Amino acid sequence: MTILNLNNMKIKCLYNSGEVLLNFSRRPEGTSIATKYSMIEVNKEYLVMGIIQFETHMSYLIDDGLVFTCPVQLFEVIDSKLPMNWYFRIPTKEEDIYPYVEALYGYYELCFEKKAYENLIVEKDEASLRTYFRRKIEYEKTEDDF
Repeated sequence: MTILNLNNMKIKCLYNSGEVLLNFSRRPEGTSIATKYSMIEVNKEYLVMGIIQFETHMSYLIDDGLVFTCPVQLFEVIDSKLPMNWYFRIPTKEEDIYPYVEALYGYYELCFEKKAYENLIVEKDEASLRTYFRRKIEYEKTEDDF
């Protein structure tokens, strides 16, 4: 089933160094001037596939072939519209990601499959990656495709 969704959050990378994060009180633990986010490219635009609220900071779920999370302070929002079919979930104490991950926003599987975040980011599970990219393709569709 293809979902028509023209409201997709897009961001533009402004920085790929941890130095800028030092100006914020909520940032990833261990951030320093030497912290490099080599997986993102300055001035490149990314489609946001999810937002992860960690204990210490908030990150976007994005990809550049590989799926990862990056702190929101490294980007500017180009299009702030959230997809209508996004979901929200707070992990429970029984989950391995609790309390490190406080909340998840994003596509259905990310929010409702209990191990989705771990499978996607930590384990790089093939089925989770396929789901991520399938959802991304759906989000990238435009009215011209129909």
